[in-house]
Amino acid sequence: MHFMRKPFMFGLRFKLTLLIEGMIVLLVLVTGVITTFREKKALEVELHKRGLALASDLAQFTTRPLLSRDLPTLRRFVNHSTAQEYVRYVMVVDPQGRVVMHSDLAEVGKRLDDLSLGVGACPGGYRRVSTHLPEPKEMHCDLAVPITVETARLGTIRLGYSYMAVEKEIDLARRQIVLIGVVTILIGGVIAYSLASFIAAPIKRMIAATEAVADGNLKPYLFVDRNDEVGLLSSSFNKMAAELEKHRLHLENLVRDRTVELETTNGKLKQEIVERELTQEKLMQSRERLRDLALHLQSIREEEAKRIAREIHDELGQTLTAIKFDLHWLDSKLSMDPGLLHEKIQKMSGLIDATAKTVRRIASELRPGILDDFGLSAAMEWQAREFADRVGIACAFTAEPETIVLDPKRSVAVFRIFQEALTNVARHARATAVTIDLTETETTLELVVRDNGIGISEEQILTSRSFGVIGMHERVNHLNGTFSIHGAPRTGTTVKVRIPKEKRSC
Repeated sequence: MHFMRKPFMFGLRFKLTLLIEGMIVLLVLVTGVITTFREKKALEVELHKRGLALASDLAQFTTRPLLSRDLPTLRRFVNHSTAQEYVRYVMVVDPQGRVVMHSDLAEVGKRLDDLSLGVGACPGGYRRVSTHLPEPKEMHCDLAVPITVETARLGTIRLGYSYMAVEKEIDLARRQIVLIGVVTILIGGVIAYSLASFIAAPIKRMIAATEAVADGNLKPYLFVDRNDEVGLLSSSFNKMAAELEKHRLHLENLVRDRTVELETTNGKLKQEIVERELTQEKLMQSRERLRDLALHLQSIREEEAKRIAREIHDELGQTLTAIKFDLHWLDSKLSMDPGLLHEKIQKMSGLIDATAKTVRRIASELRPGILDDFGLSAAMEWQAREFADRVGIACAFTAEPETIVLDPKRSVAVFRIFQEALTNVARHARATAVTIDLTETETTLELVVRDNGIGISEEQILTSRSFGVIGMHERVNHLNGTFSIHGAPRTGTTVKVRIPKEKRSC
């Protein structure tokens, strides 16, 4: 396949020349900036030292005139210092901040705070300020040197040193750097062009040979008489072209053989995918059958509990009642004074009453008859009272509407979920009160059970040993409802169940 070469505006020689020249220009600029910056810093430090030396000498000379209040002598010293090059002002300030002597006599007697001076933070602390002198505003360094005699401080020498000295030196250095930079750039341009020509010439020949290989000609000969990396690249290119020609047929044979193997493997993979899909479908069907079996077993347990409760209530309860009647009849027929016999009969009667109560409780736990006779809301209200009496935890039950009657499947599921929630409260919550809200709408039934206990944690909810939570969740899933349980410390636990009502055909 022939690939057309895109036209380009600038060749490799031009780009290499531009790149090398750009690097030289950048190097010159960086070197010039760094050199200028360092020269500036050095000159500023030197200026600062020169000004401090001048101010220190003046502080020594003015000690005696300042002690004797010899103002004419002070004036001569100040004028002499002001006559120095780049000194813009000199003043002598007493410890109270008042100007005793100034190079401008109009400033004598004023307070230092009233004068417009720069901050003496040199070097680098130069400010453009006005000193009420004929010269225009310029940058200078304000230097302060104390005047002391032994440990006593007589005042301060304030000297303003102009920045013009630094600027003149920096301007001269900048011109020299620019001149050197221009010469360096010109020489670098000639060197860059020569180097770019030396690199680009063999590369052009390599491009032509590469295009020939791209067109399918694997026998081009590239000659570059150079004893460097470019010459080595030329030799390597010739070897590569020969090896490509040798391996092309071999690769074609390998591709043909590999294609046959891939087609065979592809067929096997398709067959394996079909088998896995069948296995997955069988697994899903098996899980569905296991779920149906579990629900069927649960339904059988409910029916068995209902049957056992009915038999206990009907058979055993009636038998115990008949025995009690017989004992009362026997007690009424004793005409003599059978004290021990009467006492024994009374104990037997008490045992029969306790047994009958136990039978009723067991029957109610297996299958509360009130659930079948009066509906879900009445059964849950009765269960809440029983729970409060047995455990001692206050229960508040509300139903909206007051009477809620569902189909047997949903009634049993909701009632068992409610029983399991109360069981968890009694076992784990450490609560003192429980509120139960049962709400029925046109399409759904919602149950909310809240306690004020210690609250259930996320780990307790997710553990595989939370069989009660798992059982409640499975019952709700079977009815296509939603189930949630959450809790927090000091706020208790909330169980919320919402299931759709059975759709009745018109």
